[in-house]
Amino acid sequence: MPLFLTGAFLTSLSLSLGGTYVVRAWAIRQGYVDHPNDDRRIHSSPTPNVGGIAIVAATLLSFAAWAFFIVPDLFARPEILGMLAGGALIFLVGFRDDTRPLKATTKFALQLAVAVIALAMGVRIMGLSFGSMWATQLTALASWLVTVLWIVGTTNAFNLIDGSDGVAGGAALFASLAMGVIFAIHADPLGTLMATVLVGACLGFLFFNFPPATVFMGDCGSLFLGYTLASLAVITTQKASTLVAIAIPVVAFGVPLMDTAIAIVRRYLRHEPIFAPDRGHIHHRLRDLGMSSRRVAIFLYVACAGCASLSLVLAAPGRGTVVPVFVVAGAVLILGVQRLNVPELTELSRVLGRGLQQRSVISHNVRIHELTASLESAATADEVVSALRDAFGGGEFSAVEVGVDGPHVLVAAPAPDLEADSSGSRVRIVFDRVLHPDHEYEIRVPVVLSDSHRGHISLFRRSSGSKLFTDVRLVARLVGPAVAAAVRRMPVELSPPTAGQGQARS
Repeated sequence: MPLFLTGAFLTSLSLSLGGTYVVRAWAIRQGYVDHPNDDRRIHSSPTPNVGGIAIVAATLLSFAAWAFFIVPDLFARPEILGMLAGGALIFLVGFRDDTRPLKATTKFALQLAVAVIALAMGVRIMGLSFGSMWATQLTALASWLVTVLWIVGTTNAFNLIDGSDGVAGGAALFASLAMGVIFAIHADPLGTLMATVLVGACLGFLFFNFPPATVFMGDCGSLFLGYTLASLAVITTQKASTLVAIAIPVVAFGVPLMDTAIAIVRRYLRHEPIFAPDRGHIHHRLRDLGMSSRRVAIFLYVACAGCASLSLVLAAPGRGTVVPVFVVAGAVLILGVQRLNVPELTELSRVLGRGLQQRSVISHNVRIHELTASLESAATADEVVSALRDAFGGGEFSAVEVGVDGPHVLVAAPAPDLEADSSGSRVRIVFDRVLHPDHEYEIRVPVVLSDSHRGHISLFRRSSGSKLFTDVRLVARLVGPAVAAAVRRMPVELSPPTAGQGQARS
């Protein structure tokens, strides 16, 4: 078997090297080139974009030739024919899109059709498992839905990540390596053979595609690689779902799948079409962080190698490794997303963080309601100051201020934390005695005292402070009118207060 696999690898590698060289020259003559005509394009000169032809030819020819030596009855299995037929069809879809671009919805519909054809020929996920801890058999409808979702999702994952030199080919290379090792360990000749020829095809193509690339694989290559790996994972888990769980290819394809998941969430949060192209993929974010195309490729190779290694650990006989692998993968995912600094995900994490801290949110907002109730009965500045001190003295704000304009004045008893304007137009309660105006921001809520007079409530907070739990909308909706009503109940001062009536300006 090792000798046959070595021969299959060398055959695929040779066909890919020679085929890519020929296809590159042919594509230039035919005008099948990708022009850098928008900001999503990383390359700076026209580049042939149908190099995937060589990958497909090398894979299918090598697989067919060596299958007769390794698995003589290979083509008697309908699911194998489904995988090969689907691979050829998805290649045609990609080639049509590379040469005459398809609408995103049309392209997606064709991918669904190819996935359904493969499913009808036996490429089907029959059950799901999580090591030896949990397993379930799917109903016929659920099996169809899960299989189509997996095939289409993985196919698009490799397609979407193909936006920087060498990235998609490298991701497929490491995924194929991991799958090949797993299939060899579990004595699966079919999976081992297909993974081996994929490794050879990807490696040969990367000779021309590693930055600076002289040819791109295009959709015809990326769609084929994604579809073939997805179908291969399904076929090899059909009869041994507890031995080679569907979680293994999920981890092995971790980088492309993560990029796709982030893209879907990002576009959904921005109210943009899911299929709309943008410049927010992992390779774009890394370029925005200052990396060159070569460094982006190497960085993502390391990430893909890490995912491949985790999938190998997951395939180990000891099922106690399942949970640690997902814990490590989750931690790496979180750190990676934070490092990429995707604005939509940063905002989403902030919102989710507030959702997980609802106890603090409720506590602070209850204080606002209690403040409103206290202000409804307040008739003096002292009572207003006391109510504000109780409500906002919990640490979220460094100071709170009430200002008035008109015949009413704010005359409160002197206190260590109180600053009052000598005219009686402003009082400020300072919770943090060391104020830094350059590092504070003010949230000002207007207060309507009458048709011709206005006031305000100002909340001061450090710019470097932690998350804000107080709902400022409640302050504007409830506290503002309550303060206005309290001020109107105060005595009218026709002249400024004397020094004995209030504390002088500090």
